[in-house]
Order: sequence, then C-alpha cells, then structure tokens
Amino acid sequence: MVSHIVGYPRMGPKRELKFALESFWDGKSSVDELQKVAANLRSSIWKQMADAGIKYIPSNSFSYYDQVLDTTAMLGAVPSRYGWNGGKIGFDVYFSMARGNASSLHCPELGPDVKFSFASHKAVDEYKEAKALGVNIVPVLIGPASYLLLSKPAKGVDKSFSLLSLIGKILPIYKEVVAELKAAGATWIQFDEPTLVLDLESHQLQAFTHAYSELESSLSGLNVLIETYFADVPVETYKTLTSLKGVTGIRFDLVRGTKSLDLIKVEFSFGKYLFPGVVNGRNNWANDLASSLGTLQALEGIVGRDKVVVSTSCSLLHTAVDPVNETKLDKELKSWLAFATQQIVEVNALAKVFVGQKDEVFFASNAMAYASRKSSPRVTNEPVQKAAAAFRDSDHRRASNVSARLDAQQKKLNLPILPTTTLGSYPQIMVLRKVRRDYKAKKISEDDYVNAIKEEINKVVKLQEELDIDVLVHGEPERNDMVEYFGEQLSGFAFTVNGWVQSYKSRCVKPPIIYGDVSRPKAMTVFWSTTARSMTKRPMKGMLTGPTTILNWSFVRNDQPRHETCYQIALAIKDEVEDLEKAGITVIQIDEAALREGLPLRKSEQSFYLEWAVHSFRITNCGVNDTTQIHTHTCYSNFNDIIHSIINMDADVITIENSRSDGKLLSVFREGIKYGAGIGPGVYDIHSPRIPSTKEVAHRINKMLAVLESNILWVNPDCGLKTRKYSEVRPALSNMVAAAKLIRTQLANTK
Repeated sequence: MVSHIVGYPRMGPKRELKFALESFWDGKSSVDELQKVAANLRSSIWKQMADAGIKYIPSNSFSYYDQVLDTTAMLGAVPSRYGWNGGKIGFDVYFSMARGNASSLHCPELGPDVKFSFASHKAVDEYKEAKALGVNIVPVLIGPASYLLLSKPAKGVDKSFSLLSLIGKILPIYKEVVAELKAAGATWIQFDEPTLVLDLESHQLQAFTHAYSELESSLSGLNVLIETYFADVPVETYKTLTSLKGVTGIRFDLVRGTKSLDLIKVEFSFGKYLFPGVVNGRNNWANDLASSLGTLQALEGIVGRDKVVVSTSCSLLHTAVDPVNETKLDKELKSWLAFATQQIVEVNALAKVFVGQKDEVFFASNAMAYASRKSSPRVTNEPVQKAAAAFRDSDHRRASNVSARLDAQQKKLNLPILPTTTLGSYPQIMVLRKVRRDYKAKKISEDDYVNAIKEEINKVVKLQEELDIDVLVHGEPERNDMVEYFGEQLSGFAFTVNGWVQSYKSRCVKPPIIYGDVSRPKAMTVFWSTTARSMTKRPMKGMLTGPTTILNWSFVRNDQPRHETCYQIALAIKDEVEDLEKAGITVIQIDEAALREGLPLRKSEQSFYLEWAVHSFRITNCGVNDTTQIHTHTCYSNFNDIIHSIINMDADVITIENSRSDGKLLSVFREGIKYGAGIGPGVYDIHSPRIPSTKEVAHRINKMLAVLESNILWVNPDCGLKTRKYSEVRPALSNMVAAAKLIRTQLANTK
C-alpha cells in the first residue's frame, strides 16, 4: 500500500506567491521574478512530499489563479473581449481574465463558435520541471466533462445551449496534451472530475462516458486516475465510473462521501486501483488514525493490499500550511491539529502500516491527542449547550410581518425612494493595517490606536456625506477580516498567526479554529458603531457577520454536528444585535455572505442545511423592535435555486451580488417570485478595478425596476469595498449616487 496527495496549498507558508503576484500586478517586479518565486514554491512542495515518502505527487495543481482558468487557457477558450488573437496565452491575457480589467472571467464562457486550440502548455512544462528535479510526478488535468459542466453560455448565446455538445471540440486538445505528457515520460495522469458527485442526468453521464471512450486510445500506455471529491458519488454515477475501460484507478472522498464507502463494499471493479481519501483536506483537525486504519483494512480485504493507495479527501489547498511557527496556539490545542504538512505525514504513516512499518510512537501520540480533546474542559460549556438546545424547536420570527415593519421603519428613517448605501468595508489602506499590527504588537498605546481608528471612521463618514449616500457605514477600519474579527471576541475560537488559506485571486484569510462551545463574553461592535453614529445625523448601520458565514469560513470542530455549532454562534450574535439596538443603532446589517457557499452538493442534503442556516439567521434578530431595520448581504454565488430560503430569512432588506452574474438574479422575479421586503441587487462589480459610468448604473437600475417595485429597491455595490483603492471607490460611488438620483427624477416626472 502506497500514498497519494491530491493537491497542496500554493500560496506558500509565508504567502510568497501572494506578495509576488501583487508586486507584479503593481508593476514593481518583472515576469521573471514572479516565475522564479512560483518555481521555488513548486520545487519545495514537490521535494517536501517526496521526502515524506509520498509516491504519487501531483503536478499542474499549482496555479497563479485557479485550475479552471488554467484549463480555459490550455483550451484557448478566451472570450473575444480580452483581445487575444491566437498563439500562446501570456500573462497579459491570463491576468486580464483573472483580474477583470475588461470584466473578469469567473467561469468559462462558451458557445458554438468558440475556436479551441492548445494555447497553454503549462501542464506539460510543469511535468518536465518536476522531472528535471528528479521527482516522480503525476500531472493533473481538470476532466473534460467537469470543465464543460462548470462553464456557462457566453453572452449572446442562447441559455438553452448544451455546453456538453462541445465535448467533441475540446477532446482533440486533451489528446494533444496527453500526447505531449506521454512523450515527456509521464506514466500516470490524473483527471479531476468533481462534478461526478452532483445529481447528474443520464445525458450528462453519457457525455462523461463518451469523453473517456474517445480518449482511451490516446491514453493507452498511461495509468489513468479519475478523482472525485466533496461528496458521495451517486449510485448510477458510481456504476458508470467503475465500469470505464482504460481507467487504472479511482479516488473517492471518504470524509464527506461516506456513502461511497458502502458502494465500494458492495462492489468494486476487479483489477482497478482504489484511492480512498481518508485524510480530511478541508479541515485542520488531526486525523483519527485508528478509525482510518480500520477503514483501510476493510478496503484491503475487498480490493487487495497492492491495489489500495492512501489519499487525502481532496486537495490540501483548503488548509493552512504548517503550525510549527504558531506562537498563539498552546501545546494542547496544537496537538489536536494537522495542517497540510502534517496531513502529508498522516497519509504516509497510514500507508506504511501495510508494509510492516507502523510508527507506533506516532500512532500512540495521535491516540493521546484524541483522548485529550474528548476530555478537555475547554471544549464543553454546558450552559451554552442548554441554551442552544432550547432554541431548536421554535420558529423564531419577528412579531410583525415585513410589510408592517417596513412602514414603521420608514416613518423613523424617512429615506428617499431608491435609497443608497454601501455594504460595510472601505479600502484597507496600508497605514490602517500598520496601525492594527502595531497595536497588536503593543508598539502603540490603546489611546493612540483608538484615536487612529476614530480618525479613519470620521474620514469614511465624511466621504459618504459628501457623496450624499443615504444610509452610512463606518468602514470597518478596526477589522482585519469579517470572520476573524468576531471570532477573536468569542469563546470557543482559536487563531493562528500564519495559518493563511487562499480565498480568491491573491487574497488570503486566516480561518478561525472553532474548538469548543461558542459564547459572547462581552459586546463586540457597540463602541465603534456608536462612535460612528455620533459623527453624522444620517442613519448609521451596525455591521455584523452572520452565524452561517462565521461557520462556513472557519475550521469547524468535527466532534458535533455543524448545525449545533451554528446555533451557538447565532445566540452570540443575537446578544450583540440586541445590545446595538439598546445603544440606539436602528439599522443593523447581519452579513450571510457564505450562505450559498455551504450548500451541500447533493440535492438530498440541501433542504436540511437551508433549514438550520436560515433558522440560525432568524435567531439573531428575532427579539428586536419593528422600527429596527435588519439588513443582510449575500454574495459569491447564484441564488436562483435558493431564493425561497433567502425570502424565508425574513430580513427587512437584503443586498445580493448581481452584476457579476450579469443580472441573472433578476430572472427569478421575471418568473413570478413575489418579494415584499427591501432588496438591493448590486449595481456594479467591486472585484474589478473598472469604474462604472452613471449611464451604466442607471441602465442596471432600470433593468431592476422592470421586475421590482421602486418602493423596495435599494441601490448599492455588489459587496464591501476593502479590496479597492479610494481612487476607484470615490468615482464609482459618485456615479452610483448620481444614477440613483437620475432615476428618482425620472420616476417623479412620470407620476
């Protein structure tokens, strides 16, 4: 029995790639300097795995952005707006697609007229790079079926266009890539087909089968591994997958896909390699080695010892790199954790058991850590558990319906039609970050810190007043991250110093570690919100992060169901909401940015998740007065399929990402969905540096008014502004307000 790793964090232990990318984007360093940093990272990762004893080490899992965009470049599927005229795709076109200089490419945009070509040889180049270092490597490609299923019809292409009809056009490119990899000496090739865990229709499964049948002759002489992850594989998909000819091995996620284990136990293809993913690549808890060993022993009896390859559940991209340099984590808590570096060791330790090389000391240490965690008093808070249990059986809705609440709020707030607002954060300038760092390092006094933050809040308030925004925010200058800031003030959370994980592009976050029961020892935001409110006569929003987002953007304890932890967080946020209301804050935004992100991939599991996630949100604000206006913000996804759950959140105003999805959200309302609360579909994309014109924003508002009543429509950006520069924010918001005023005038003139 040997070992395999699906993928590894690419930003580097000290975020080397992040800083190299941002330096290159800012024109401070050259392409050669960027490529040197990337090459050094790849080399160190490959050598680390090789030194740890991993047999099957991935290449082409490294990316400057993400692997789907890399595949788009490989296939030459570049939309015309990026000005690419064929040939090799360079960094200029690649980063234009990634960063949105001409509106960013968030997923492949395809149509019947796309001319595919082998335009990026990255997969082959990185294989050769590893081979030159003496590392035995497995090149990784996004599988052709998943690539198409992760795409969308390009603008102007009929939405009914079958993306899978393009499979015959992309397979010749895959054949070219495979031929070059074979010529370079590759003996294994890994195809990632993550969409195989979805509830696929028969024609989609047929396309998958067709793709690998067509590739079979090209793949002859290679060992072919197909990967699935993040959920169970449905029964029909399992049958299709295990019956494929020319496939040497199949990898299943047995952490989030425990039902796949049941299917394997019933039947598995004779002669194929089984790669069971038993080490969790989506969390930072040490593996229960005794349990994993039991699973592997059972599988050994089914497929044979020489056909089992121990693996991770998915890429380790989602974990931090190494806790070695963590100074904030105590010895006990550290013993409970395993970051990417330790997970590699866990995988290999499990594999070595089956060749008579069990590390008894390592296994004993793991068992002791597990026992320590189970019995530690820091994990359990009985009053918190009782309080959360008491909240499970009630609906927790506010006393009045949303129509009555909006009437009461309007009498108090006296807002104009199409009120304007922003969604929380303003640019996090370097000076501001230095102030926070210096305060944490005790280089400046608390008074100096408070005064510096007050000065920044005052600047943000004045800017919004100058722009004539109706409902203000304080800009969140005291916050490093929308989850970390709250977790630092809640019990049951721990934090790293260097536990960085890539979020998107070059942005990295340090997810909190929820190790125990959650409660709020004291108020978290009241001081800053009341300080900001004292600086203006306009409504000032209190800004909170919702329980489901805190949960989904943390490393969550795995010793109790996720919904139990979410209810505990909800009760903590409820205390904060009520304290804000008592302090005179009459508009409170509770962000649920990651609501859609946590939705299970299998439809059979989605209703339960939405039930407890939405219930958790309602718990946070069920006790406030009718005159207190509750906002929420959701982003990063398509909401059409969960719009009824969003309505069921019962917020007074909901703001939703809209511009990046090209207004797809509005189609829900065209189809007859009735929505009576306030709603603010984003009017421009804050993830792009481009500044929308007044005309462009006004056009978007008019499109919204075609399906939404003017008395419920709000005007706002897609998301918070922390990643933007003030040179971009000021003109963009100025144009947004001007557009809102223009439409107000037009509406008044039509009465």
